[in-house]
Amino acid sequence: MFRRRDGRHLLLLTDFDGTLAELVPVPADAAMSEAVRQQFHALASLPAFTVGVVSGRRLADVAERVGETAQFVAGLHGLEITGPDCAFHHYALDSVEPVIEDLVHRAARELAWCPGLLLENKIYALTCHVRRSPPELGERALEEFAALAEPQLEARVLKVLNGARAAEVLPAVDWHKGRAARWIRARLSARLDDPIMVVYLGDDRTDEDAFTALEDDDVVIGIGSRPHTHLIDCRLAGPDAVGQFFARLSGQA
Repeated sequence: MFRRRDGRHLLLLTDFDGTLAELVPVPADAAMSEAVRQQFHALASLPAFTVGVVSGRRLADVAERVGETAQFVAGLHGLEITGPDCAFHHYALDSVEPVIEDLVHRAARELAWCPGLLLENKIYALTCHVRRSPPELGERALEEFAALAEPQLEARVLKVLNGARAAEVLPAVDWHKGRAARWIRARLSARLDDPIMVVYLGDDRTDEDAFTALEDDDVVIGIGSRPHTHLIDCRLAGPDAVGQFFARLSGQA
């Protein structure tokens, strides 16, 4: 697929849901398979690699799911990040907390009619999942969810991210997975003498922000069958193929 070039240190950044773990109807049920977990850990243990996870989940949530394997963990699409002797917490998170709390209560009340709907309260963000809902009812629920948030969307307090049978509202700031990837790269570069090459794996539309933020000689890997708007270097079918890719990378170190 590719080989590490010119002795550069490899910074491998990956999404969690749909990339390290299969997508599931209930986010709390998502987990890496033992095979993927072992290959991920093996890769992270090699001195030529630094690994990080960049997820829409809360930082503490995704950190618990990947354990101590990842040296960098970014949550809420990069609005909160932790790494070796460094951390980032976007200032917008604290001011939006009461707005999200109010929306949680209103959405729970107004969308109770939709069977299978799940509201994922991330304190600083709120995701409405309709993967378990009948398709037509789910689409209607997502429209009503966006309507509930419309005043805050118009005021640019919140923004909405649309995903696979889900919609998420979070602070309307110019920060995303691409900015997070650059932040992590800069912190790692300050600690290393070697130049860095980034390998980024992601399946979600929000990963496109990271794809476009990378440098021309970095590597972009799309996961799954979803069409990508950004040019990708290759495509892997899903988490099982990602684990196999990690194994090949370990063999090239």
